[in-house]
Amino acid sequence: MTTSSPRPMAHVPSQAAPHQAVDSSPFGSPHPSAGAEGWYLNGRLRDEWGDEHTWMICVLKHHDLRDRAACPGYGLVVTHSGPAGVSHRAWVSPTLHHTVLEGLRSDTALDRRVREALAEDLAEGPLLPDRLLSEPVVESAETLDISFGDLAALRREEDGGYRLAFQDKDRFELRLTPAKAAVPQSDVQGRSPGRLPADADASADADAATSYFVPRLHVHGTLHRADGTEGQLAGDAWFAQDWGTSWLGVQRAPGAPDHAREWAGIQLASGWEISCVHTGDSDPATGATTPTSSRATAVAPDGSVSHHDLTWQPVRHWTSLASLNTYPTAVRVRVPDLGLDVEVVAAAATGEVRTLMAGLALWDSPATVHGVMGTTPALGTAFLRALPANTIGDIEHYMRRTHDIARAEAAALYSTDPADDIALGLLTGTSSRSDLDAAARVRLHQAVAAPLLHLLDNPGRSWRPYVAAAVLSLLGADPEPYRPLTAVTELLHLSALVIDDIQDNSPIRRGRPSVHEVFGTAPAITAGTLGYYTFDALIRRVPQADPGTMLRIYRLYLRDLRAAHAGQALDIAGHHTAFDEAVESGDVRPLLDQIRTAHRLKTGMLVRSTAEVSAILGGADETQLAAICQYFEAVGIAYQITDDIADLYGLCTPDEHQRGITTRAPAEDLRNGEVTYPVARALGLLGATDRRRLREALRQHSDAGAHEASDLLMRSGALDACAADARQLVDETWASLAALLPPTPHKALVRALGWYAAQRETDHVSPTSARP
Repeated sequence: MTTSSPRPMAHVPSQAAPHQAVDSSPFGSPHPSAGAEGWYLNGRLRDEWGDEHTWMICVLKHHDLRDRAACPGYGLVVTHSGPAGVSHRAWVSPTLHHTVLEGLRSDTALDRRVREALAEDLAEGPLLPDRLLSEPVVESAETLDISFGDLAALRREEDGGYRLAFQDKDRFELRLTPAKAAVPQSDVQGRSPGRLPADADASADADAATSYFVPRLHVHGTLHRADGTEGQLAGDAWFAQDWGTSWLGVQRAPGAPDHAREWAGIQLASGWEISCVHTGDSDPATGATTPTSSRATAVAPDGSVSHHDLTWQPVRHWTSLASLNTYPTAVRVRVPDLGLDVEVVAAAATGEVRTLMAGLALWDSPATVHGVMGTTPALGTAFLRALPANTIGDIEHYMRRTHDIARAEAAALYSTDPADDIALGLLTGTSSRSDLDAAARVRLHQAVAAPLLHLLDNPGRSWRPYVAAAVLSLLGADPEPYRPLTAVTELLHLSALVIDDIQDNSPIRRGRPSVHEVFGTAPAITAGTLGYYTFDALIRRVPQADPGTMLRIYRLYLRDLRAAHAGQALDIAGHHTAFDEAVESGDVRPLLDQIRTAHRLKTGMLVRSTAEVSAILGGADETQLAAICQYFEAVGIAYQITDDIADLYGLCTPDEHQRGITTRAPAEDLRNGEVTYPVARALGLLGATDRRRLREALRQHSDAGAHEASDLLMRSGALDACAADARQLVDETWASLAALLPPTPHKALVRALGWYAAQRETDHVSPTSARP
C-alpha cells in the first residue's frame, strides 16, 4: 500500500537543495583512472514458492600496489539468506591477494605481532573464508561488464538496465531495472571519506572516494535450484558504486586512527529512499570511535535529490565472538529537515561477513523500518551495513573485548540483582528450596555473588576467555553457540585470583582492593571456592556432545582443577632448598625445573583446559587435540613467566608503570621473599657475591629488600633471558600445531597471542621507582 508523501519542512539549508548528478558517465561504468573501485548490490526477492531471499554482492577492483601499470586485482563477496540458511563466500584474484598482503605489511598501525603473523600466513595464500579465484576475471574497459566465470557476472544493458547472475547452492539469474536515476551520496560531489582521518595532512585527499547509488531497482529473474527445478523471482534492489585512489594501500603510523562506516539504505513504502551514512575515526588500540560525519541523501518519489545532516543513534548492538567486532543491529535515524524519525531494525544478528578484503569482517543484514516522516507513518524496508575499523592496534585490548561477552554469559549465575532468584538458585544450588525467604536470598547474594562481582565488573586483560572462542574458530567451528565457555574460563580464573590473593596477602587486584580486603577473608574463601563449581551450570548451556564426550570434558576439568591446586601448593611451599643450593653452586637447572613445574600446574594446565574443552567441542581429531593442548599449556607457562617480570612494575607494562598505572603493588613477589622465575634466571647470571646479596635482599621481606633485589635482576640481564625462554616455549609448540590447522585469520591471531604471552613489552624500564 502506498501512502501520501510528506513534504520536506519549510527551512532547508542551501546545501540540501535538489540537484542533478554531476558525474556524466553512465552509472556503473568503470573509471580507468581510479586505483580502486567497488560495486555493491543488495536485494530482497520472493520466489514463486513463497520463499524469501536476501542477498548482497560486492565486486572489488584494486590496482597492484607494486606496479600501477599492471593488471588490477579483483575480489568477489557473495552472501545469500534463504530457506536453506545463510551463506557467505569470498574470492580474490592472485593480484588482489598480493595487494592485501602488501597493504598489510606496510600498515604499521597494526599491532606488530598481529601484522607479522598475518603476513607470515598470507605469504602462503589466502586465509579462509577467502579463496583464490581459479579462473581469470573478464572485464570490459568501456562499460560495466565483469565476469567471475560461474561464480558471478554483472553487466549493464544498452537500455540502462543490469544483468546479474550469481551462484550459491542455487543459481540466480536476475534482471535489474532502475526505478530512479543514480545520485551522488552524502553531498553533491558524492565524496566519501577513506581510512585516513579527515584532519590529517593533505594525503588524506588521496584516500577519499566518490560514491553514487541507484536507490531502487525492480528485480525479476529465474532461480535454478540445485534439484533441477526452476522458478521465477521478483523483488527490489539497491545498487552503489564507489571509486577512489586506493583502499588497501593506505599507510598509517602506529596509533593512527582507522575509519569506521555504518550505512542504512532505506526504501519507504511512500516512495522515498534515504541513504544514511555515519562515519567515525576509531582508535586502533582501544576501539573507541569518535563520530566524524552523519549524512543523509534523500530521493523523493519524483526523483528529486537533497542532502541533509542526520542523527544516527544505535539502540542495540551485537558482538561477534568470531571477530570480536561490535555491530549496530538496530538504529534510530532522524533527519530533522525531512521530519524523518525512524528505527531501522535488522532481521537477525547473524550477518557477519568475514574477509580480509574488509580488513577482518563486515556486517550486512536486511532490516525493517518503522517510525514517522512529518505527521505520516513511515514504514518500509532497508539494508543495514557496518564496516568497523578492523584495525587491531593492540592485541591485548583486542582480546579484552571478550570480557563483555564473558560478563554477559556469567550473568546467568552472577546477577547484580539480589532478587534474581533464577541466577542465585543456579549459583548456589538452591533453585528448589522453598525455605529461603527474600531476606535470606539477599544475604546469600551478598555472601557468594557480590565478592566475585567485585572482580567480574572490573575487567583484567581477559585473554583467557579469548582462548575459548579462538580455538573453536581455529577448527572452523561456529563459536556463537558456545558463548558460555567464555564465562566458564573467566569465572575459573577469577576464583583462583581470589584465593591466590588471600594466600599471598595481596592488597590490590586490578587496581582496586582485593576481594578479601573488601569482604573479609572467610567470605572471600567461600565465594572464591564456590566459583570453581560453576562449571556444570554453564557447560550445560552449550550444545551437548554425546554422553561419552561430555563425561570426558567433566573429567578433564576436574583433573586440571586439581593440578592447579597442586601448582598453588608448590608455590606456597616455595623453592627455598633448591634456591639455597643454586646460590651456593650457581647451577640453576634444578631450581628452574621446580619453578617451571609449578607454573605448568598452576597456570599452564588451566589455559590448556580452556583450549582442550573448546577443541573437543569443536571437533578436533586426537592429533590436533594433543598439539592444541601442548601449545596453550606453553602459552600459559610463558604468560606466567612474563607475569613474574610484570610483577616488578605492578603487573603493568613499563610504559604504564612510568605513568603511574599499576594493578598490584610493584615488586610484591620480591617483597614477600618469593623465588620467582626471574630470580632463578638471575642466579645463573650473577657472580657468587651478588647471588648472596640477592638471597639476603629477599629474606628481608621489606620494601628496601625488594628494591635491591629488583636492581640485581635488572642488571643481571635476567629479564631478557626470561623473555627468551618464554618465546622458545611458544615457538617450539607452535611448530607442531601450525601444520595441523587450516589457514585462517584466527590461526595468525593465535600465533600472535603466543608472542604476546611470551613478551608483553619490548622495552624495559628500571623498576627502581616502584619502591613506595
